[in-house]
Amino acid sequence: MVKICALETAPVFCPIVADYYSGMAVTVPLFRKDLKGSVEDVVALYQDCYHSSIVHYEPCTEGLLAGNALSGRDDMEITVAGNADRILLISRFDNLGKGASGAAIQNMNLLLGLDETAGLVL
Repeated sequence: MVKICALETAPVFCPIVADYYSGMAVTVPLFRKDLKGSVEDVVALYQDCYHSSIVHYEPCTEGLLAGNALSGRDDMEITVAGNADRILLISRFDNLGKGASGAAIQNMNLLLGLDETAGLVL
């Protein structure tokens, strides 16, 4: 992220794990001073880049983001929270689904020329 985004400060990856069978949230806090844009620019970029059924942007409307909300699914939800000065990038996914096994099925589908989402629970 530092190289591609030309950041002067390396972001901190903060996984959030709790006492449930599957699911997790990962956050990356950023500061306005480290970006060449605004929080609105980050949201617009996410909306433009992440709109597939596998990885998709969702606006942050929940007061409490449960890490296990996507348990049993093979997709990933990403969002942006915070304010103009402190920005929080958040992804939620089932670490047992999208983590390894779901990614393996997705890659196998691509290699075999099948629909990318075949066999996935989205």
